[in-house]
Amino acid sequence: MCAPSSKTGVDGTLMHTWLHEAPTSNNNTGALTDDGLENIAAHKYKAGHYTFFDNYFNPHWTKLTELLPMSLAPNMVTCMGGFHCLLAYLILWYHAPQYDNAVPDWVIFFCGYCNIAYYTFDCMDGKQARRTGASSPLGQLFDHGFDCICNLAHISTIAGYLMIGRTGWFMALQASVFFTFFMAQWEEYYTGELPHAVGNFGVTELNYGLGILAILNGILDREIFWRREMVNILPSAVIDLFPQDVATMKLKYFCLSIWFALIVFMIIDSAVRVALNEKVKKNGLIFSALTRLLSPAMVLLAPFILPEHIMENETRYISICTGLLCSFLTKKMIVFSMAKMTYAVIQKEALVYFATFLWIRYDTNITEEGATLLIAILCVWYSSRMTLWASKAVNQICERLDIYCFTIKEKVLDDPDAYKKVQ
Repeated sequence: MCAPSSKTGVDGTLMHTWLHEAPTSNNNTGALTDDGLENIAAHKYKAGHYTFFDNYFNPHWTKLTELLPMSLAPNMVTCMGGFHCLLAYLILWYHAPQYDNAVPDWVIFFCGYCNIAYYTFDCMDGKQARRTGASSPLGQLFDHGFDCICNLAHISTIAGYLMIGRTGWFMALQASVFFTFFMAQWEEYYTGELPHAVGNFGVTELNYGLGILAILNGILDREIFWRREMVNILPSAVIDLFPQDVATMKLKYFCLSIWFALIVFMIIDSAVRVALNEKVKKNGLIFSALTRLLSPAMVLLAPFILPEHIMENETRYISICTGLLCSFLTKKMIVFSMAKMTYAVIQKEALVYFATFLWIRYDTNITEEGATLLIAILCVWYSSRMTLWASKAVNQICERLDIYCFTIKEKVLDDPDAYKKVQ
């Protein structure tokens, strides 16, 4: 592997563009610019603070990593975790196409296991990289890129046991998860540090918590448990403090409302951290930074402008289409953050998506079958767009760093025990 470059290119995060991004390498056929590649070669990942459970589980993740063969590439470890999410997603799709019917208990239980397995592998891939001397910026793209697309599986599991398909609640859940994930990468774009936790609660607690919650739902009578009204759960003295709408609210919607309130807090907290960052204040980037949240916001709000019957009957395909596009926008933000490239405020792919949903909403000549076809075409388009762009970025990074994506080039380790640390 070639040594990281001491040369860095232009810092595009200090610049602003509404629509047009800088031409990329190879006559604008690549995913990255030449300056971007140099910045990636010099990139050093900086994580946020670690929680109690991060430090508690770290020795266990280390021991599990030591069971892996030294010939196994870290990106393959990432793929193993991603495979669990894919399997859980497909099985739940078969049993609940629109997330509105009860599924067998074992399906929910299995989805919970897959969530725990996925996150465990997610914590092992970086250790395997340091253990084998294969650490590189490519690992960050792979790791966080998979994390983003795996959000579809996490959302699917939650919707599967809450049975909230065919409703705006599902779309709001998906919007909250993908937007906060994008904001984490957006924060790193400006601050150089990826936030892992708020206080002593972070991604470890969240991911393992979601897995355990799904496993518990696998042994509950979910239809009865989640459909109880709050008036039958909370003491009357407490219920009297809330409006009547809250008293008659079902437990699942009450819990989702609390989740959304937490998400609002997290969004504000992230925005404040970026606004107070020295680099952002010094260069007057606050307005520019906030405008870069516009494209994902447009994408995640678009399903709410669809006719109600389309949202109800095409929950799954709308979810896939939205998830694929958000994953593409987020992966691009991850790479542009490492490459210090200028991320356009208005992403063209988001414009196409929003315009298509407006067309479906206001063109009375479009039938339900026609709307389904349009959404299906968008699914195929965004899947191929994301795959093609990511493969270009991976190939450029591998060529620049003289590494392989799924196999390991031999290297003498400077610190053979580095993988044992929490990183």
